[in-house]
Amino acid sequence: MNRVVTFGEIMLRLAPPGFLRFSQANSFDVVYGGGESNVAVSLANYGVPVDFVTRIPKNDIGQCALMEMRKRGVGTEKIVFGGDRLGIYFLETGAVSRGSKVVYDRAHSAMAEIDAGMVDWKSAFEGVAWFHWTGITPAISQGAANACLEAVKVASEMGVTISTDLNYRAKLWKYCDEAKREEIMSELTSYCDIVLGNEEDAEKHFGIQPEGLDITTQGEHVKAEAFLSVCKQMMDRFPRAKKVITTLRGS
Repeated sequence: MNRVVTFGEIMLRLAPPGFLRFSQANSFDVVYGGGESNVAVSLANYGVPVDFVTRIPKNDIGQCALMEMRKRGVGTEKIVFGGDRLGIYFLETGAVSRGSKVVYDRAHSAMAEIDAGMVDWKSAFEGVAWFHWTGITPAISQGAANACLEAVKVASEMGVTISTDLNYRAKLWKYCDEAKREEIMSELTSYCDIVLGNEEDAEKHFGIQPEGLDITTQGEHVKAEAFLSVCKQMMDRFPRAKKVITTLRGS
């Protein structure tokens, strides 16, 4: 079976037990994960050979993240070491009408300080059929965006299928303005064969909205047919894409 490579940041998640608030907790549960590493773990669970590429510090916490991937059957040979710290985020799990809350502590993490030239992408994509990245990675830093662009260019040259989950995260895009963000995401997405995302991703990254529909008034009663125009506009914007997939959900 052909291999898959995913690329992104793995973080240390600290969460109060159960549904406690941050202020109520005397301890935190530890989990290692991230959007792209979670995809890698899921693929490994399905028996798909997969490698996860990231940058982690060469310390005990970095080793914990590495062991988490290894014990779940994810290849870690392409991971690079460097930097001083692993990114952290705190999660307060919501309950009933109270939503979940996330607080990021990932500035100056090993992955935030990655840049083009740090990963040997030609070696990473040798014998690989599919490469997956998400919009979280270029949102971390300009260096991470540079490394991601380098990855999609090499993957494209080597004939690797490229997919993305656009994954807009307002709390992460801090290093550039909206125009620059659109420029970065447009260039990266132009290399993709498969594009996944929801209507907010399309709007925030590319200014694409459903035609003849006010998405702010839809509530939980969403008609999927109304969002076909988003997919069609995405296909027009990114002609390389063979498939555009959107997810819809109501509160």
